[in-house]
Amino acid sequence: MVRQAHHEREYFPSLTLPRYNVGMRRFTPPAWASIPLCLAAINLLSNCAVETSNVFIALYAQEKGATNFEVGLIAAASGIAFLVSSLLFGRLSDIHGRMNYIRIGLGLTAVSYLTQLLAQTPMTLLAARAFIGFGLGINSSVIMAYTYENQKQIGSFISYGALGWLIGAVTALILKSYNELFIVSASTAFVAFLISFLLVEKTITHMKVAMFPVNLIKSDWKIYLAFFLRQMGGNAIWAIWPLYQAGIGATKLWIALVEVTNMVGQIVFMRIVERFNPARMFQIGLLLSAGIFVAYGLANQYWQLIPIQLVLAFAYSSMFVGALSYLLRRHPEYGTTSGLMNSANALSGVFGPFIGGGVSQAWNYATLMYVGAGITLLSSLTARGLKVPKTTEK
Repeated sequence: MVRQAHHEREYFPSLTLPRYNVGMRRFTPPAWASIPLCLAAINLLSNCAVETSNVFIALYAQEKGATNFEVGLIAAASGIAFLVSSLLFGRLSDIHGRMNYIRIGLGLTAVSYLTQLLAQTPMTLLAARAFIGFGLGINSSVIMAYTYENQKQIGSFISYGALGWLIGAVTALILKSYNELFIVSASTAFVAFLISFLLVEKTITHMKVAMFPVNLIKSDWKIYLAFFLRQMGGNAIWAIWPLYQAGIGATKLWIALVEVTNMVGQIVFMRIVERFNPARMFQIGLLLSAGIFVAYGLANQYWQLIPIQLVLAFAYSSMFVGALSYLLRRHPEYGTTSGLMNSANALSGVFGPFIGGGVSQAWNYATLMYVGAGITLLSSLTARGLKVPKTTEK
């Protein structure tokens, strides 16, 4: 999934994979290749690949001649591509099954990271990032749907993504060149692609899902709108995040350490928050996020971001896991529901960077933080009145 940048119920069954017919052959995965283990490995590796490329991408874009506004455009291109593919392939997976789309998405992302090596101008980098966003969008909603179908929980799965982000940030800290980062991202994504062949489709439901799921959107519009607004405010900030940190004295080492702090917190909190009322956790996450963005604007030393990032880790975990758990408990169309949420996230990744690039170019980074806080406070007001969802099983 397109990461937050900086950017998961109660049981974790160890399920052994069943036999599966492929043509005239019978494929039996190794006994150790349980569904939770394979899914954890795929999510860890996929997010490690994302983060390894992402940590310094704004700085890389500047080296290619991009202005702050063009940095925002590059992030927006990835968001647009992610939006289209996530919504389209999440729905298709409800109709045709999950596995082919999971593998196609992982395979495309492995190839797409290498295209960043060819970027010599801001516009060619924009094209490369759009390709990455499209591949990530194919896989992200589908694999969340597959996970919920097989484990009836999502928080633990998402927490492995945060661990992947952590490893990716550390990798970015160690490696010396952008080209090395992009090659490591491609290699890591390719390993995730290979692991996906240890998964099998237990059942294919062939659900009928509307081309544009108006009823699903109408029933949970508060969640989608509030999530979109919060992510738009956040993505406005994340688009210029490394530049903001450099502006208050942070080196590449400190930029990576700030990311690591957030990710370590998410690994812990994402496993905890799913035990509680998802509507309440969603609302808490939104309100806390607004306060955090104000704190960014008040910070004038890079070291002050470390404690703020720990609070961000709890806020983001509560907001994201709360929203996703709320939706998946209410509807059996797991792929479409996940796709809608990812699309709301991606749409925020289109508008947010425009705001981030434009406001920071016209005024300053502190002003942008307050604008992001205002948008997020509006999202908190939108989410008022949510009820505990009733669980809907297939």
